[in-house]
Amino acid sequence: MDSPLRKLTLVCPKSIQPTVLDTLDAIDPPLPGYTSQDGLGHGSSMDLASTAEKVKGAMKVFTVLMVLPENAIPLVLETIRQACPRRQISYWIEPVLDFGRLK
Repeated sequence: MDSPLRKLTLVCPKSIQPTVLDTLDAIDPPLPGYTSQDGLGHGSSMDLASTAEKVKGAMKVFTVLMVLPENAIPLVLETIRQACPRRQISYWIEPVLDFGRLK
């Protein structure tokens, strides 16, 4: 039976973007693809924020979105965990009802 598809979202401090993206690109077997985008994180946990970000009340972050088989998610999370220890990385997993490409 095929593993159901899930959307994995990672929200990471902007300062570790190169490491996270290089790590995702090196995963074997290769990921089917992902999207990354810049943003601002708001909330009570600002441990890694710069002084300016703390004053502004928002930390520079980037988000990675990917759709992949559920059974591939543990490898992705563990690989990121090892590459970026003790970093403030949030993630969540959502069911995917449908996935395809418009032609």
